[in-house]
Amino acid sequence: MNKLLPILLATIFLVSCESEKHAGMILIPEGKFTLGLNPQSSLLQFMSDKTASLNAQPEQQYFLKAFYMDQFEVTYEEFMKFKPQAKYSTRQLNLAISGVSWHEAEAYCHWVGKRLPTEYEWEKAARGSDNRLFVWGNDFEKGSANFGKQVLPVNSLEGDVSSYRIWGMNGNVSEWTSSWYQPYPNSTHQDKNYGKKFKVTRGGSINKREHGFMKEFTMLPHRNILPPEMRFWDTGFRCARSVRGQ
Repeated sequence: MNKLLPILLATIFLVSCESEKHAGMILIPEGKFTLGLNPQSSLLQFMSDKTASLNAQPEQQYFLKAFYMDQFEVTYEEFMKFKPQAKYSTRQLNLAISGVSWHEAEAYCHWVGKRLPTEYEWEKAARGSDNRLFVWGNDFEKGSANFGKQVLPVNSLEGDVSSYRIWGMNGNVSEWTSSWYQPYPNSTHQDKNYGKKFKVTRGGSINKREHGFMKEFTMLPHRNILPPEMRFWDTGFRCARSVRGQ
């Protein structure tokens, strides 16, 4: 028993460290999920402009290895520990951080030992395993997520929680991903913006009110693009982490 005790204590220590490292994160299991949209689906008959989803086609089953995703968007309180010299007017430290560039978001994630999620990881964590258009299902619900004019605290709306228990993916701030704007596998869609000029952002944001609550822009498969060096008042981020040993 005395010989096994050091091994047991070391194992407990490693498990404790691993649990602490993934605190505040949700494990998204490996497997296939539905990526993209099928514009002929009866679920999409509400769309007023079918061309709005061309860059999210074709719909396909896509395999991802398991990964961890932050349960909540990064807050001002968390980001200011990384960048204490930054001047922000807000006094609500639990608001989702916004107005940060892709480079700042990436640097923060590396600083805490994580990384930005790919856009495919983001979509899987948001849509779950049953191909949802919104985190709550397939019907648009104006009041279930924050599509208003102000950023809210990251745990504000219980309706905006994915089946994997990830909060705020349909509303609040849009979120940077690590992905360059590229065509989906097997896509025939042409876009002059494809390449390494723009990063993909995902998620419904408070700015969607300006589009008259057009459902095309609030669906989880919707892809938006922004230049990585710029800051936008409605864009923040969350972090991800690969599973060790994969």
